Amino acid sequence: MNKTAFIVHGRRSIAQPFKRTFQKNSRSIEGEYAVFITSERGHGKSLATELAHDGYTHVIAVGGDGTLHEVVNGIIISDNPNCVVGLLPAGTANDYAKNFTLEKKLAPLIHNLNAKTSTKVNLGKITLSDNTAEYFINIADMGLGVDVVQRVNRSKKLLGSNLTFTKAILESFFHFKNQEVNVKTSDWSWEGRINSLVVANGKYFGSGMCIAPEADIQGDNFAVVIIGDVSMRDYLNHIGKIKRGQKIDHPEIYYHRANFLEINSAHGIEADGEYLGNNPTSIRLIPKKLNFLANQPL
Repeated sequence: MNKTAFIVHGRRSIAQPFKRTFQKNSRSIEGEYAVFITSERGHGKSLATELAHDGYTHVIAVGGDGTLHEVVNGIIISDNPNCVVGLLPAGTANDYAKNFTLEKKLAPLIHNLNAKTSTKVNLGKITLSDNTAEYFINIADMGLGVDVVQRVNRSKKLLGSNLTFTKAILESFFHFKNQEVNVKTSDWSWEGRINSLVVANGKYFGSGMCIAPEADIQGDNFAVVIIGDVSMRDYLNHIGKIKRGQKIDHPEIYYHRANFLEINSAHGIEADGEYLGNNPTSIRLIPKKLNFLANQPL
């Protein structure tokens, strides 16, 4: 029998609508269930670890990519890593959900719960210079994306997801300077100045930009996209193609694949919309590591 926990982002604009929807739909959930509201950053991770330890079979993140990120990390470090993770997209970006046909409605999620639907998906593992590790389910990146994420997370997000990200991107254009980075893998290496270095498990980031159209969340490698020493005008000229999921033919844009990368940089990294810190030492693909509540990805 299922034992399901819903971990809901504590922001009022997420928690209150969920409570109203949950009251109307909860009777159709088979098995035990409970709802928990997060109160601060990191709370979702600690809750997920505790709930998995307590024997919950399913833990559902209600929020965006950051909430999902916390829940995933909490489950992976628990003593019940086979616990199924689900997502009800309700956050600012909801980029990971775009790899599936996930809806913002509760009823389809409950259907998958009752049907015990799940699929195995890959994770990425980032090891930082102090040997601390963090897992990500969607995308990790360095460069412009880090600046954008920090601006989004500092904002009140009153404009909605797309406008919030667009505003942050435009503000970053006026302040961001391309960064030096060195990347090594078993098959290729790259060194130079980057606008962005994207290590993609999923296809989308930045509220719907399909930065890595060939990414496969069940494949053998990350899709790695390097946007080199391009100008902000050049970046803007190609944003339409990125949104449409088209690869860009440009001498400073490179598409690679890898399942392990060593990265040297003096700058920061973010994953799933969460800033992690400076100077990652390695990023490794962990294949089929997580049970995810969904049918097969698109």
